[in-house]
Formats: sequence, C-alpha cells, structure tokens
Amino acid sequence: MIGVPCWAVLRRLLVFSVLLCIVLGLPAAGAWADEPAGPVAVADVRGPLDQRGLDFLRDVVRNETAQLIVLKLDNPGIASGDPSELYEAIEQSTVPVVAWVGPDGATAFGGAARLLRLVAVAGAAQGARIGYFSPEVAGTPPVDLSDAEAWGLLDRAVTISDPETLAAVTVVEPTIGQFIAALDGMAVTTSAGDVVLETAMEVTFEDGTVATVSSVDVRFLKPTLLTRFLRLGVRPDAAFFFMMVGLAAAAFEFYAAGAGVAAAVAALALFLAGYGFATLPMSWPAVAAAVLGIGLYTWDFQRQDLGLRSVLGTILMVWGGFAFTTARPQFGTNVWAVALTVVAVMLFYLFAMTTIVRSRFGTPTIGRQHLVGRPGVAASVLEPDGVVVVDGAKWRARAHRAAGIEPGAAVEVLSVSGITLEVAPQEAPLEGSRDGKPD
Repeated sequence: MIGVPCWAVLRRLLVFSVLLCIVLGLPAAGAWADEPAGPVAVADVRGPLDQRGLDFLRDVVRNETAQLIVLKLDNPGIASGDPSELYEAIEQSTVPVVAWVGPDGATAFGGAARLLRLVAVAGAAQGARIGYFSPEVAGTPPVDLSDAEAWGLLDRAVTISDPETLAAVTVVEPTIGQFIAALDGMAVTTSAGDVVLETAMEVTFEDGTVATVSSVDVRFLKPTLLTRFLRLGVRPDAAFFFMMVGLAAAAFEFYAAGAGVAAAVAALALFLAGYGFATLPMSWPAVAAAVLGIGLYTWDFQRQDLGLRSVLGTILMVWGGFAFTTARPQFGTNVWAVALTVVAVMLFYLFAMTTIVRSRFGTPTIGRQHLVGRPGVAASVLEPDGVVVVDGAKWRARAHRAAGIEPGAAVEVLSVSGITLEVAPQEAPLEGSRDGKPD
C-alpha cells in the first residue's frame, strides 16, 4: 500500500521537473534567437600586391573569426609572389568571402581582378576601374584565363558606373559601409554550404522615413607595421622618389662632410627603393638613365657650372621616371609624381646643395685662389679623396700625388678645382702649427 503512492509522487516530480526546465529554457532560447550576427572583417591592403600583401590576405581568409570577410581592393595588380595559396584559401573558406573595389578611383588589375571572380559577391564603387587581367602576376607569361576572356577585359579596363557596367560586379555602392549593408539577406555559397548574410536592419525615424543601416560590428584589418613600412616603396612613383632622394642625400653627404644625418637619410631612402626594385617588374635601362642623370647633375655641381650636362641629366631623369617599370598599364608612374620629383632634385642642386656646401666649406676672409700654397692638416684619410682643414675651415680635398694620407698628416694646397682642393703631403711636418694654422 505504501509503494503505490511513492511511485505516483516520483512520477509527478519527474513531470514537474521537465515542465520547469522547459519554462526556464524559453527565455534563453529567445535570447539566443535574438543574438546579433557575428562581426564583419575587412582586410585592407592597398597598392601593388607583393608576397607580404598576399600572405596577409591569405591569413585573414584562413584564420579570421567572422560571419563575413570583405577584401577591400585598390590594387593595380600583383607585382611579385605566388597568389595560389590566397586563391585556394578563398575557394576553401567556410566563411563567406566578398570583395569591394573602392573608393572612387580605385583599381583592380591583373591578379587583383581575378579575386573578383573567386569571391562569393563582387562589388565596386562608382568610378572604380577593373580590367587588364593579363598578366596575372606582373613580369610573368600570360596564363589561361578563359573565364576572364568572357569578361572581355584581358587587355583593357572599364570604369564602373552602375551594376550594368560589368555583369560580374553585382553590387555598386560608393562606400564600404553601404556595400556591407547591401549584402543583407543575400544567400552565398561557401565550402561548408549556403549561408544567408545578416548585415543590416531597417530603422524608422521620427518623421516616418525608413533607412537601412549596418547592424554588425566592422573590424578593419591591416598588415603589421613592418609590412606597411616596407611596402612604402612598392609603388613605382614611390620607388623612383626614394631612389632620387637617396642619391641626392648621398651626394650631399659626400660634399658637405657633415655629421652623418644625410647619410642616414640616404641609406633609409635607398633601402626602401631597393625593396621596390625587388618587388616591382623594373626597367633597368630606365633606372640606369635616372642614376646617370643625377650623376650629371653632380658632375656639373663639382665644376660649379649647372649647364648642358644638367639639361641632359634632366631629360634622362624624366625618361627614366616614366619608363621605370615594364608592366604598364598595370604598373605605371604618375606623370605629376615624376615631374615633381625631378623638379625637387633640380632645386636641391641649384639652391640647397650649393648654398649649404659653400657655407660649410667656405671661408669669409680669403678667396679660394689665395688658398694655393697654404698649409693644412688632413682631417680624414685621403684615398685619394677626403677632408682637410685649412685656416680653420673644412674643405673637400683630393690627394694630388699619393693616396693614403692619414688623419693629422700635414698637407699643402696645390690648386683649387671648384670647391675641392688639390693637396699634396708636405715634405716635413709643420712646426709650431695647430689645425693647419701657423701659431
């Protein structure tokens, strides 16, 4: 008699527990259903793509945790490197990957344009340019791009104005935020299956107007500081600029015999230019012409006569800047960037270099020709060029009869050539002299 009521009680407790779990679980289920969609990751790397840029995009596609990955493109192509791993990562991604070429004036050429054919949705801003699919990697032979031929953009580019401009570009929005919002409700295919994007919501204002706004957090991802620093020289304009600045600063350091600041600037600028040379498809005759041009400027400066050689040097620098790479029209230097760089070099040699060097080596008490026969002291090793001190002033000097004059050795001025003194070692040390000046 006792067992029956006990089983009944247990059965009632079990039913009550199940009902209690259901009731308590309803708020949690509702909260889960209302949970906002995950963030959107925007990978932003501009300029010609090198291996560092390709690796950055690949790592974002492979490793980023988000509901959507957006590749923000403004790339005239792939300058160097192997993009196959990036292409494979996009095709195998379980997260939807889309691409947007923008803002106005942005480009997607060569291998960068191929990304538009691999992603789930391709978009662009009005005024963006897409095309020049061949070569895929600058400086390499053309590859089989039959699908690109269907776009009709193997050797030309189009400027996007609306979704009718290019069938493959289905979303045309002026900003990245509007592009993300426009993706709301789209069903896209990934390697894990179809996904419906949730990126926007409708908001009703007090006046009754309804607007669609982004409903997700957007994270902008950029390469590391080191990668961004190195990539300063990957544009042809930038590589040309850094090369010219580096050579001009090196010439200044040679003639000014300063504390080494110009040498540090020259080393940094030439390092960035060298990274650009290693990345871009260079036209080495054009590089040689630009170097020869600045060499002619230096020659005229040495003779204190900026004349015919300087005119020829200007022509060589301008031609070298315009023909700096071999991958036009994907990679080409901007006309204004080249012109401003050459004008800056001209003004530097014409005014800054002449004024600073004259003030550094000049002396207010005597003319240069009066220096002939004056004694001095070597301030550095002359092999055969170096620096000497004459009457308390530093001068650039060249050993006339022998090289290897050691610092502190007594010298005598034989002649003056521009701002350089021709010197020779004295037969015997100067007696009773200090820093090249008789006591």
